[in-house]
Amino acid sequence: LKPNEMEFIDEIAIQLTENTFGEDTFENYRGNKGRVHFKEQALDFYNERYDEIESLYINLIKNK
Repeated sequence: LKPNEMEFIDEIAIQLTENTFGEDTFENYRGNKGRVHFKEQALDFYNERYDEIESLYINLIKNK
Protein backbone atom coordinates (compact mmCIF):
# COMPACT_ATOMS: atom_id res chain seq x y z
CA LEU A 1 0.00 0.00 0.00
CA LYS A 2 1.05 3.58 -0.59
CA PRO A 3 1.79 5.78 2.44
CA ASN A 4 -1.39 7.83 1.97
CA GLU A 5 -3.49 4.64 1.86
CA MET A 6 -1.87 3.40 5.07
CA GLU A 7 -2.47 6.80 6.69
CA PHE A 8 -6.14 6.63 5.68
CA ILE A 9 -6.53 3.16 7.24
CA ASP A 10 -4.62 4.27 10.34
CA GLU A 11 -6.89 7.29 10.85
CA ILE A 12 -10.04 5.16 10.66
CA ALA A 13 -8.60 2.59 13.07
CA ILE A 14 -7.57 5.33 15.52
CA GLN A 15 -11.03 6.91 15.42
CA LEU A 16 -12.72 3.56 16.05
CA THR A 17 -10.35 2.90 18.95
CA GLU A 18 -10.92 6.33 20.49
CA ASN A 19 -14.69 5.92 20.12
CA THR A 20 -14.51 2.57 21.90
CA PHE A 21 -12.05 3.34 24.70
CA GLY A 22 -12.52 7.09 25.17
CA GLU A 23 -10.18 8.43 27.82
CA ASP A 24 -8.69 4.95 28.25
CA THR A 25 -7.20 4.94 24.74
CA PHE A 26 -3.84 6.59 25.40
CA GLU A 27 -1.33 7.01 28.21
CA ASN A 28 1.75 9.20 28.54
CA TYR A 29 4.98 7.62 27.42
CA ARG A 30 7.40 7.35 30.33
CA GLY A 31 10.22 9.87 30.22
CA ASN A 32 9.01 11.87 27.22
CA LYS A 33 6.67 14.71 28.05
CA GLY A 34 3.95 15.16 25.49
CA ARG A 35 4.40 11.74 23.90
CA VAL A 36 1.54 9.30 24.21
CA HIS A 37 0.91 5.74 23.11
CA PHE A 38 -1.97 3.31 23.18
CA LYS A 39 -2.79 1.49 26.39
CA GLU A 40 -2.41 -2.27 26.01
CA GLN A 41 -6.09 -3.16 25.43
CA ALA A 42 -6.56 -0.20 23.10
CA LEU A 43 -3.49 -1.23 21.11
CA ASP A 44 -4.83 -4.76 20.66
CA PHE A 45 -8.17 -3.33 19.51
CA TYR A 46 -6.43 -0.86 17.15
CA ASN A 47 -4.31 -3.62 15.58
CA GLU A 48 -7.37 -5.79 14.98
CA ARG A 49 -9.33 -2.91 13.43
CA TYR A 50 -6.36 -1.87 11.28
CA ASP A 51 -5.99 -5.40 9.90
CA GLU A 52 -9.74 -5.67 9.22
CA ILE A 53 -9.93 -2.29 7.47
CA GLU A 54 -6.76 -2.96 5.48
CA SER A 55 -8.16 -6.28 4.29
CA LEU A 56 -11.48 -4.70 3.30
CA TYR A 57 -9.69 -1.87 1.50
CA ILE A 58 -7.49 -4.25 -0.46
CA ASN A 59 -10.32 -6.64 -1.37
CA LEU A 60 -13.04 -4.09 -2.12
CA ILE A 61 -11.18 -1.07 -3.49
CA LYS A 62 -7.51 -1.66 -4.30
CA ASN A 63 -7.95 -4.85 -6.32
CA LYS A 64 -10.93 -3.70 -8.39
